[in-house]
Amino acid sequence: MKKYIKSAFAALSLMTVATGCGDFGDTNIDPEHLNGGNVNYQMVFTNAQHQALGSDWDVWRNGMIYLSQWNQHIAAGGWWWSYGINSFSDGYASSYWGSVLGAGGRGAIRDIQMVINQWKEDAANQQNYNIARIIRAYIFQRVTDLHGDIPYSEAGQPDLYPYPKYDKQEDIYTDLLKELDEAQAGLGSGTASLGAQELFYNGDVTKIRKFANSLMLRVAMRLSKVKPDLAKSYAAKAYQNGVITETADNCLLMHTGGVTTNDSCEPYAKIIVHEDPGVAFINTTFMEALTSTNDPRIPLIMCVYPSDYETKDVDPAIKANSAPEKQKALPGFYSMSPTSNYSIQKYFAAEFDDEVLLDKASDKYYKKVYSQPNRSTYGDPTGPTFVCTAAQTNLLLAEAAYRGWIGGDAATFYNKGVRCAMEQFKVYPSSNAQALYSTYLNEEAISKYLAENPYQEAAALKQINTQYWITCFFDEYETYANWRRSGYPELQEKCSAHTNWSSIGNWGPGIVRRFPYPSDEVQKNHDNYVEALGRLGLKSESDFNDTRVWWDAK
Repeated sequence: MKKYIKSAFAALSLMTVATGCGDFGDTNIDPEHLNGGNVNYQMVFTNAQHQALGSDWDVWRNGMIYLSQWNQHIAAGGWWWSYGINSFSDGYASSYWGSVLGAGGRGAIRDIQMVINQWKEDAANQQNYNIARIIRAYIFQRVTDLHGDIPYSEAGQPDLYPYPKYDKQEDIYTDLLKELDEAQAGLGSGTASLGAQELFYNGDVTKIRKFANSLMLRVAMRLSKVKPDLAKSYAAKAYQNGVITETADNCLLMHTGGVTTNDSCEPYAKIIVHEDPGVAFINTTFMEALTSTNDPRIPLIMCVYPSDYETKDVDPAIKANSAPEKQKALPGFYSMSPTSNYSIQKYFAAEFDDEVLLDKASDKYYKKVYSQPNRSTYGDPTGPTFVCTAAQTNLLLAEAAYRGWIGGDAATFYNKGVRCAMEQFKVYPSSNAQALYSTYLNEEAISKYLAENPYQEAAALKQINTQYWITCFFDEYETYANWRRSGYPELQEKCSAHTNWSSIGNWGPGIVRRFPYPSDEVQKNHDNYVEALGRLGLKSESDFNDTRVWWDAK
């Protein structure tokens, strides 16, 4: 696996503000070295906001190699397969932690904390300060959802707290709700001075407020199993304040002009078209959920690539190869090598003979006939990274309404959520994506789908959260969190045929429900690390497979 290339955005935190030759300004500021007098904090914010979404470094490891398989969106047709049945890699499992919480060049927590500390008491930067608090909450929710108790209140401030304590997840969640509520209330109106350096909305505080309240709803709903009263209170508050309910207000980052040679492009797209093409295939579980309802999103989600399945940085998709009848999924968690004890050939001999597995010239070769993520949408390096959408928010509102936590009709929210999930494909920029949308996801197709798959009160939670799982394809961190919270869809490992699991799946059987802490924490932050493990009932992370984060109660 290639080492990542440092993002151009990471350099922003090291840039200085240019000074004019005719005005030396404050002679106590050293222009030659980075210091509090010459840092462009708006650029530091931009770096933190960009890195909060992840990069190919963690998306490849946490997001794709592990989570896309555990979420059963993806079946690996290459070397990833054993990680789907829990082969452990410390570097892979802790990659998002290392990217955003670590002290390296991608340190989003360090950078966002820097600007928060700088702007907190600055009257001219109060809008910017509150926007930074919202981004900080977004990052920390992702990290704590993966690991549980983490450094939070003392994180990102190494000069003050070289050995930050691990806050309890319950306390973190309580503070996230407070932070989001205070921050959205303090935004004011108009456009923040960050302007275009705020990457999601160009500083439009009306839309940023909706984003903050939508995050508040997301945080609140995560507590449905452990603190339903608190969840109800903040879900109602978020809804009353105003959330994202229309696709025009979606929080996303477009990667216009993005290229796969650096971090300027969409990270999931970079993996499947550049870093690891011809490895990620659509999982049978995902396919069955889509085909069982005649889902019109199928052609925009997947495509068969019979000629250029391993070619980098191309989109050979043609409309005919995206057609629903052409699509075929792979069962997950099997090796494609016929000599492996875990070979897919061993368990599906009739379908996967030697010709299919080995002969690239054969029309039956699996990479020619099985569906991969569509390179015109999810594989477009210039396409969007969805951060928080109207589809997600309406579906969470549907569940909140079903539970009686907010007013409104659950069926109406559900229908709006599904409609928004389909409409959001409009933003993919390629002409091929636009052609597929106009053919398969037009108004007639969406209305037909909703009529044929109506909201059912008796199966509301399953239906709502299965739709959430579908729309969160390639938002694998959020997929994993909501699956653990809701229990839907009812994902089960399909590897019971494996006769010697423990020799490969060294985390043990069962879908892992919590990522371990990075192994180097035992040296870097020993006492706090050991204390956090003790709260889990562990002496080491070697038996962590049966542990869960706090809100994921059994």
